[in-house]
Amino acid sequence: MNRLRWKERVGRSSLLRRAYALGVGLRSRLASLTGHPFAAARHLLRGWKHLGEEGLGRRRAARALSLIERATRRDGTLVPVRENALRADFLRSRTARGLRAKFGAFPLEHRVRLRYPRPDPDPERQGDLVILKSPDDATGEKGVILVMYHEGIEAVAAVFDLEVLATRWQFVLETSNWGAQDGRFLPYIGADVDALVMAPRAEDFAFFERLGTNLVPIRVGSGEWVDPAVFVPKPEDEPFLHDVVMVASWDPLKRHATLFDAIAALARRGRRLSVCLIGVPGAMTREDVAAMATARGLGEQVTIHEKIPHAEVARLVARSRVSVLLSRQEGSNRAVYESLFVGTPAVVFADHKGIDLGHVNARTGRLARDAELPDALAAVIDGRAAFDPAAYAREELGYANAARKVNDALKRLAAAKGRPFTREIVGKRNAPNLRYVEPGVYARFAADYDGLASALIPLP
Repeated sequence: MNRLRWKERVGRSSLLRRAYALGVGLRSRLASLTGHPFAAARHLLRGWKHLGEEGLGRRRAARALSLIERATRRDGTLVPVRENALRADFLRSRTARGLRAKFGAFPLEHRVRLRYPRPDPDPERQGDLVILKSPDDATGEKGVILVMYHEGIEAVAAVFDLEVLATRWQFVLETSNWGAQDGRFLPYIGADVDALVMAPRAEDFAFFERLGTNLVPIRVGSGEWVDPAVFVPKPEDEPFLHDVVMVASWDPLKRHATLFDAIAALARRGRRLSVCLIGVPGAMTREDVAAMATARGLGEQVTIHEKIPHAEVARLVARSRVSVLLSRQEGSNRAVYESLFVGTPAVVFADHKGIDLGHVNARTGRLARDAELPDALAAVIDGRAAFDPAAYAREELGYANAARKVNDALKRLAAAKGRPFTREIVGKRNAPNLRYVEPGVYARFAADYDGLASALIPLP
């Protein structure tokens, strides 16, 4: 069974929740007894993430915090990253060794960028590590490295010597999952490491603040780095093609069935909505999704598009009256923000864990639980003129706003340590892969990327 679906099943059963909490507690204690503090903390944090503090148990949650504090502080003061016992244990782990071996097999130009080589190379395509600003050794002004997605965050800590990088670089960790209770962040804890962590979800932001370490949260998410040049509203005189659009891979976790149930409920009331589904193969196939629609008598109401170009996604979303995000939990979903930029309001599952739900408001759409979904869809479609999602997106979202917020936070970090910050970071966008906003900018940082090689952890 898919791990995330198993987690959802656990969440619905009090007996399974108790068993899961007991299991992570026992695994944590065993890891501690065998001298593995990172594994001990990671087990408890994983349970905390999926069960919540109450579900895990306050004693186990307190033990997780205690493990982190004992490994990263001396007499209440944060130690340098080289003395972080969690990082030392992680570097010895099978996971870290495997990451070093995998990226060590890449050509050096790809290895330092954490970029997977492709037969037809595109120099504009960046990897999971991207330089946004060069350091200035003469003045002591640090450069800025952005690490993209949870996989990249883990890989950087395994492949590079963070102590060496920290002398010249500030870090921006762009998360791709919900839940601050994640072992991937622990190796970055250290008094000498400037680490800004994207935490769009309010609960995750609060957890990082509760830790009180050098991991400084910011309410910006990976989904917000949309390129407004690609996602633009349709001309006013063009007709709508669909009532509802959903951009999501073919996976039960995206809950297409929930959408179909709502559309079928509206059909029974005499209201037939045209639905556009845009996705890629996942745990299900296109045929599986079509069969779900047909089983509910919706075959003629649903149009399915698979693996279409990014520009065509933007065109179809702009020509739909409302978009939906129904997953219970996932990373910082990009589809919602792309929808807002093209002027399409969104209906989002009210208990969704991932994006900043504050962005779903009176100007942009509605939050709705499953039972409320049919009425919410009808209300947004009928009251569409009252929303102004594109204006809100231009004011609050997109790569320019995200970069400004990140730049200001990095400047505050530098000021707090008495260091200069005289140059802003360059722009980057997710479209859908990570790229610099200005073509050719990657060449400006060629020497900086080459210099990262000196911080690579030697292979055995």
